[in-house]
Amino acid sequence: MPFIIFIFAAFLLIYVELSLLVWVGSQLGIIMLILLLIGSSMLGIVLIRARGWFILTNARKQLAQGEIPTETLFKSTIWFIAGVLFVIPGFVTDILACILLSPLGSQLLKRFFNNKIMLFRQNMFKTDRTFYNQHGYHGKDEDIIDAEFEKEIDEHKRLK
Repeated sequence: MPFIIFIFAAFLLIYVELSLLVWVGSQLGIIMLILLLIGSSMLGIVLIRARGWFILTNARKQLAQGEIPTETLFKSTIWFIAGVLFVIPGFVTDILACILLSPLGSQLLKRFFNNKIMLFRQNMFKTDRTFYNQHGYHGKDEDIIDAEFEKEIDEHKRLK
């Protein structure tokens, strides 16, 4: 069922994008439409490149100071997604990119992912099920096996 919803949403997005492109093209003219599409694509490329350099320098600084650059990585991911949305031709994707770049959009996305991560952590650590507990291992000392091995080299390199 989720796959059908995804396909429907993709077709709806394509339909709305094409309808809006035709409407804007009829209102402003084809040359202006092409210039707007080229401009939004250039903006997306500039965003991706600038944020790439920013994340390299800023994350390296934070790692050198012993900090984990989670906030930098999250914001850079949002900027990267917005840049990709700007590169895709169309005005609906440009509007989605602008929403992502707005403080409200990034806060909503951050809150959504924090809730998903907290839900994942609660579900992951609320049980004591691990690989060893599922297979009957309870940490007995008599289960430890001490062994040595010697690697033999087949000089003839033939299958036996």
